Amino acid sequence: MKGFLAGAAALLLSSSVLASQVKISEISYNYPDSKEKQYLLPWVTIKDNPQAARRINDYIFSRFASHLPGKDPQATLNRLAKAGMDPIASLSWSRVETTPRILTLDIFAEGCGAYCESWDTFLSFDLRSGTLINLDDVVTPDTRTRLNDLVRADVRQQITTFVAQQKALSTEEQRLEDDEYVDYQEFYASCLARTETGTYYANDFSLAKNNFVFHNERCSNHASRALDELDTFTSKVPVADMRSQLTPYGLSLLTPDSTSTVAPPPSLNGRLLYGTLGEKTPVVLNITCRETSLDGAYFYSRFGAAIELHGTCPTGSDQPYVMKTYSEDGVTETITLTQAEGKYIGEWHAGDKVLPIEFALF
Repeated sequence: MKGFLAGAAALLLSSSVLASQVKISEISYNYPDSKEKQYLLPWVTIKDNPQAARRINDYIFSRFASHLPGKDPQATLNRLAKAGMDPIASLSWSRVETTPRILTLDIFAEGCGAYCESWDTFLSFDLRSGTLINLDDVVTPDTRTRLNDLVRADVRQQITTFVAQQKALSTEEQRLEDDEYVDYQEFYASCLARTETGTYYANDFSLAKNNFVFHNERCSNHASRALDELDTFTSKVPVADMRSQLTPYGLSLLTPDSTSTVAPPPSLNGRLLYGTLGEKTPVVLNITCRETSLDGAYFYSRFGAAIELHGTCPTGSDQPYVMKTYSEDGVTETITLTQAEGKYIGEWHAGDKVLPIEFALF
């Protein structure tokens, strides 16, 4: 409880962070025998809030490099890259926006297996605490359904508008190289059909320019991506339009005239949390929930390597998070966590060995 109170007290010291206090440098690794950069990751420093900066950096490193940065993040990246970071073939980033309370970044990744695919991940962090901002943190539960319907309708409108524009062109204007012709009504038909009932359109979001910005995947598969003129979908909903649906935390974070600071609601989803295994072994947890499915990793702070986790997220407040590690022989470790006493507490099981495990909320 002491750790929770200390963390909460630090969080409540300021309702905002001066933009001048937030500095972002870069950690990079070049392709072998080349001046071209292969892996680039941001490194955040916040003059008066190093703990928030640490949480942001640990989140990004652990998610995209599958390792904690350690005391020398450049040396860590060099070592990881030389050993091979498969399937991640390259990483880069850009800053989308910095406000007194929020930092939004775009992390671009390319992964290669049978073929290579690239994607963007947009992340918005609360600069006061360093926590990743989830949609459920800032809007009331019933608002997610409304936002999903708004975004779903917008994606549908983007598709139908583009198809109508293409149909209005002459046959010659629609023709591609080598006299190929793309029937975009057929091309986007299945994707358009999904917009009638899909419930996942508000899952991936960020914050920028006083908007909720929702990100949805493209309609095409890898083979037809070159023909997909729409590619990924971006939909914006003004924060002001949702003001009456904001949570107390959302109001303190997103309302320009707010002078109060409210702590993020307790959650494991998307959080980078610090804790202990057994009596005093420091560990770090970073997991993401997709409905009831859980993926992520935990890390021993001393070693930094990811120990992959899969499991289930609770559907009710009285249910535990259940996370497991696997090997060729099956389940090797099981972690169960529930919220209690201002933290997440539970047990770590490996064979006949059982140890207590806990994580502070902040």
